[in-house]
Amino acid sequence: MIRLTSLLRMRAASTGNAQRASQLRHLHLSDQPLMLLALKQTGPAARPLAVMLGTDPHRPQLLLVPPSGSTTPMLASLADAVTAYIDACQRHSEHLPATSSKPARRRYTDAPQILVPNPQTVQHLKDLGADLRFRSTDDHHPDSRAVQRLGHWLTYLTDRADLAGSAALIPMTSLLGMHWISGQSPLEDEDLATLLAWIDPPRHTASGRDAALAAEDPATHRPAGPVTDAAFDNDHMAPLFDAYARARRQALAQEQTRTLQELNRLLATYLQPTWDLMWQAYALLQALPEAKSTARRWDHERTAFTDECLHLAQDGRPRPARDQAVAAAVRLAHMEHAAAVFAAERTADDPFARAELRTTGEAFGGTVTAIDSKHTLRGPTGRPQWRPRFTVSTSDPLRMEPGQLLTCHAYRKAGYKVCEIAPADGDTLVELEITAGMGHADRPTYDVLPEAGAFLVFTIAPDFYRMPEFPSREQTPWTHGGPPADHPNDSDEDADEDADEGEEAQ
Repeated sequence: MIRLTSLLRMRAASTGNAQRASQLRHLHLSDQPLMLLALKQTGPAARPLAVMLGTDPHRPQLLLVPPSGSTTPMLASLADAVTAYIDACQRHSEHLPATSSKPARRRYTDAPQILVPNPQTVQHLKDLGADLRFRSTDDHHPDSRAVQRLGHWLTYLTDRADLAGSAALIPMTSLLGMHWISGQSPLEDEDLATLLAWIDPPRHTASGRDAALAAEDPATHRPAGPVTDAAFDNDHMAPLFDAYARARRQALAQEQTRTLQELNRLLATYLQPTWDLMWQAYALLQALPEAKSTARRWDHERTAFTDECLHLAQDGRPRPARDQAVAAAVRLAHMEHAAAVFAAERTADDPFARAELRTTGEAFGGTVTAIDSKHTLRGPTGRPQWRPRFTVSTSDPLRMEPGQLLTCHAYRKAGYKVCEIAPADGDTLVELEITAGMGHADRPTYDVLPEAGAFLVFTIAPDFYRMPEFPSREQTPWTHGGPPADHPNDSDEDADEDADEGEEAQ
């Protein structure tokens, strides 16, 4: 745990109230997200029990799997609700002009956003999507195609959730924990009720700690899913399941209907507190000012959604159950790149993120003490290049060496390089050279020159990302999914299929 985060957690435990960990919201929040709460039955990991979802906080929709019944009708209703929300995001599009790397194209002006209580629900939806997208379709059962399409979209959304900075599928506890630090452990923060009690306690409670203790009361606490409470299962669910099974054996239709109605009321009562907490958390996060880089990431989200819609319309083949080596490596590279970009953009936008890096030596803040605006260098062609330098005095710990490339939140288009580090009177003097954003020697851009006495924070610049070159299937060893050792020349058809799988993973 980073030093500053630990300090805020101790302060929260001492004061009894959560501490702000960010001045800005770093993920886009839609004006009309789809809230989704899921419960699963004991036994098969992906077998659903009930789902509460909707875009209106006052009108949730509850879908229920009957005891000892088929899940298909409930999944068909869930597919209709989710795909209707996704289809609504495709009503309007915009024209994007051609660039040097991409032709002119159209992009949807919106993208779906589903909010769930915790990361465990994301994993449950991932398991459910993996099960549904491979189900066979039958023209005599039109629901089967809708259920398979639901599996496709659940896989897409849960895959997006693995990418840092994505806002397609957001676990609410993770987003809250990004902006507030509570006085409980990170594992306890995965409980939505207690985390929200620390952050936004009721007015009649003395502190967030007292509210969290009250939220843990077994008599009133309701887990946010997807796993239900064992006492709830034994005391309330099991009797209704037994009554339904008994009425079904005796062919008592009215008794079955009455039991289903009671089960529906029971689960609605069980999920309603979490439903209200989700909208409370949404309102808190929506009130935070949005970071500058959030708009760029949401544009990328809309691009990814448009591309997925085109794939579904033109091809529609589901992702393979297990990625080949190249497809898995491509996916891992995208995840690493997304994490690096998100961390760099958070650092540039948020003073708290920069303060965290200053405690680890990956950033430093200091006062500009001297400026050499006339410094030039000879380029490879012999022409003079304007390379102004300035000195910063800092008391922060440094884990950098000369040659390290830096960036500064105050001059986001400029680049810097550490030229020299020298101790002086208890502080450290760092001489920096501006390497980008200052124009040419004959047309200099003086805006990137800081003023003497200015306090600036410099962070390590992210490395320029370039997708690694991955081998084709013919060049992939057979131990990693390539052609068998005794058949080096595989068919062109298999090679094309493998290439398609790699493209789908991207």
